[in-house]
Amino acid sequence: MGMPSGGAKDTIPPVVVQSIPRANQTNFKGDQVRLYFDEFVAPEKLSEKFVISPPIEKRPIFRTKGKSLIVDLNGAKLKDSTTYSLDFKDAIVDNNEKNALKNYRLAFSTGPVLDTLRVVGFVLNSFNLEPSEGTYVMLYKNLSDTAVTTTKPDYIAKTDANGFFAVTNLPKATYHVYAVTDNDNNMMLSSTAEPVAFLDSTVTPSAKYSPHRDTTVVGMDTLLVFGKTRFYPNPLYMLQFEQPFFNLRLDNEQRPTRKYIDLAFTQSVKDTFDIQLLNYHPKGNWKYVEHSANDDSLRIWLTDSTVYKKDTLQFRLTYEQQDSTGAKYAYNDTIRMFFSDVPTDKKKGRRDRKKIEKKDENINLSVMTRANGFDVYRNITVESPEPVKNMDTTMIHLFVKQDTVFNPINFKILPDSVTKRRFYIHYPWDYKTTYRLKIDSAAVTTIYGAVSDSTENTFVTQEEEHYGKIILAVKNVTVPTIVQLLKDDDKEEVLREKTIYKDGTLEFPFLEPQKYMIKVIFDRNNNGKWDTGDLQAHRQPEEVLYYPEVQKVRSNWDVNVPTWQLPAQPVYKKEIIDKEKQEEDAKKKKKERNKKAF
Repeated sequence: MGMPSGGAKDTIPPVVVQSIPRANQTNFKGDQVRLYFDEFVAPEKLSEKFVISPPIEKRPIFRTKGKSLIVDLNGAKLKDSTTYSLDFKDAIVDNNEKNALKNYRLAFSTGPVLDTLRVVGFVLNSFNLEPSEGTYVMLYKNLSDTAVTTTKPDYIAKTDANGFFAVTNLPKATYHVYAVTDNDNNMMLSSTAEPVAFLDSTVTPSAKYSPHRDTTVVGMDTLLVFGKTRFYPNPLYMLQFEQPFFNLRLDNEQRPTRKYIDLAFTQSVKDTFDIQLLNYHPKGNWKYVEHSANDDSLRIWLTDSTVYKKDTLQFRLTYEQQDSTGAKYAYNDTIRMFFSDVPTDKKKGRRDRKKIEKKDENINLSVMTRANGFDVYRNITVESPEPVKNMDTTMIHLFVKQDTVFNPINFKILPDSVTKRRFYIHYPWDYKTTYRLKIDSAAVTTIYGAVSDSTENTFVTQEEEHYGKIILAVKNVTVPTIVQLLKDDDKEEVLREKTIYKDGTLEFPFLEPQKYMIKVIFDRNNNGKWDTGDLQAHRQPEEVLYYPEVQKVRSNWDVNVPTWQLPAQPVYKKEIIDKEKQEEDAKKKKKERNKKAF
């Protein structure tokens, strides 16, 4: 006695046995489409994935009945003498095992002619060449540059997980082609915040039939003749980008302590920001403004004690804004900031209040080192919690351990280019050597008169054998080219970069033993960074390219990368091979096969 096994698992997707209208039917006049299957089916995110081209006025309604799927056009009127293409992607699955019917399309015509031309290609993220999924590709017969922002497209398609699209069943015409991430679902580019791609030239699809003879003989003297239809243009590659758009506003304001306020903006306020105190008029300068690296966050240090002692401060912020015509103007914003030393807990008494109001006369400097393995190519970062007013360099000492004795050595103190709270200790460190940094008390005085406590750090530098090196020769450099060394992960953090202007050999020394990717940016405007595109200016984003292999760096090893011949034409593929991973996968598969055979 036992339980029945139930048979083999169902792995076969549903099969369309009939459709109304029939595939490629002409003169169709119905208001709904019905598909019949060989088993019960269910829609799987069908409303998100389904695309009908040309687009109709209303969204279709989907429902199942028995072994059929009904696409109700929801009262939308189909155009006369027009070929429609219905793309279901992989959104139809069987009812039990969810096996998907992939890439199913149904085409029909409301007139006597069925259009058969097509435009296919890929939409990729212009910055990292990753596929752009769920993007609408839009074809316009209207060749005006503003058509994509003012009218709905004539034909559409949607990209899949590989960024692939196919706009099928097109009539012969000339089109402008765009790719838009339609965040508001209005079938237009309605905001500069929506990523977009465009082709520099128009597209006119066509097809050419090429008959060729087969060697199979039928009867005594008849040859079977087969043919092949080639569609033009060749697959398109579209680089999607986010346009530069103006969206500057105050995002957050805080006063965490008496001595400063923090302001966060949505975009950079470099050279456009001003702040004035409204409810008090101090004599002389009352502030020091500390900018973030991107100039989108500001810390306003209140340097006048008569100002920061006030519980309530009112400010007028001035920064740039843009009107509906695109013209820039100075915008004034008023904010009120409050801070109190009184504890919010009513249970606390006067003794607790005095503790809160008591001033800290000394500060602790933060010294950023590692006890073991400090990198020889780094500077020591020293940071103060408050802006530095004075520094007595004679009270900062650096020693090197020789035998058992720490001997003083000369070094450089470098100021930070962004903030007065930070400075660096520079020295050409030796490998595997013990150093000691000693900062005497009162070496640093802040703008509030606070002095630093003494601090002492002993650390050992990294040994030479720990590091690896990548050596890369680059040829066919025709424009300023930024070569980046990236961390081999999804974030692709930039670890090192160098700009080259001609053919040559690059070295990336002092590398941690790990995997790296190599990327280049064709910096055509030579501004030292990657620039996005601009649809209005008809400017494409700057091209990027990845070296086709991941580089594995080992300790005490030089990786000589095969010469990279940069292509004369753009390459839109991101196929990076990890040979070590391939070998590991091959070993695992071989081991699994051996287990099964045993």
